[in-house]
Amino acid sequence: MFILGIPGLVAAYVLIGLILLSINLYSNWSWKVKAGTIILTSVFYIVTYLSYPPLLGWPTSEILPERFQLIAAHVRQPNKITGEGGAVYLWVSRIENLASPSPPRAHRLEYSNALHEMVIKANSNLNKGIAQLGEVEDRDNIIDELRDAPRSGQESIKIQFYDLPDPMFPDK
Repeated sequence: MFILGIPGLVAAYVLIGLILLSINLYSNWSWKVKAGTIILTSVFYIVTYLSYPPLLGWPTSEILPERFQLIAAHVRQPNKITGEGGAVYLWVSRIENLASPSPPRAHRLEYSNALHEMVIKANSNLNKGIAQLGEVEDRDNIIDELRDAPRSGQESIKIQFYDLPDPMFPDK
């Protein structure tokens, strides 16, 4: 399948804008309707531009799966000078059973010292080639807490990481 990506999307919007402009130039509509359609089209250009970063692989603030395989992790510590809050980024693959993990997804979590230490240990095990299984503790309580919280990231999440056993391959 041929995918054009963002240049194709920009070309499509330019084409729609040109068609709208040509219709407006040669129609008998009032100037208020013509101006309104042009402004509305221009607003949708901006809305589309601002809506695409979440679709392009930026980390989600959605709740982590109950069980997941940790693929990679990155920690950004809080900066006291600039006042920026820290974040923990996890690239995880949801696990329903160990034989078929789902495609990976990036998640953003609020920074905490305890989570930072756990992620450092899990990351060092990943660097040694030991696969890591993560489990979210008290998932139902976290969901209740996050319903009313802002969507800037998950707060007060408790995760445990475990070493995944080596897969048992059948003899040939």
